[in-house]
Amino acid sequence: MSSPPEQRPAPKEKLSLDAEHFASLAKDFLKRLGYKRSLRPIKATLEGENYIVEMESKKKTAKVQIHTKTNEIREFEIQEKVSETSFSMKHILLIVGISASVVAVLVLKFMGIF
Repeated sequence: MSSPPEQRPAPKEKLSLDAEHFASLAKDFLKRLGYKRSLRPIKATLEGENYIVEMESKKKTAKVQIHTKTNEIREFEIQEKVSETSFSMKHILLIVGISASVVAVLVLKFMGIF
């Protein structure tokens, strides 16, 4: 009588410790919080047993800390982006419009019409 073949224990899956995996976890977590649009990873660093992933959206940046062994979100922080002073198209059009009206008034004054 032959005995049934021995069953070997299934090999444990090696946890993926690459930055792409943790960036994906951070993105999924932020989507569940309601930040669904244009999330892009900008930095991922491994510090001890935690991956720190920084994500960027149009107006906010998020920092998510994930434990490497359990894939558990340990900590997160969401901040508004600090914008540098820059002129938007509205500002430029407003400045051009005011300048044009000032020039028009000056020209009309010199011509004696205004």
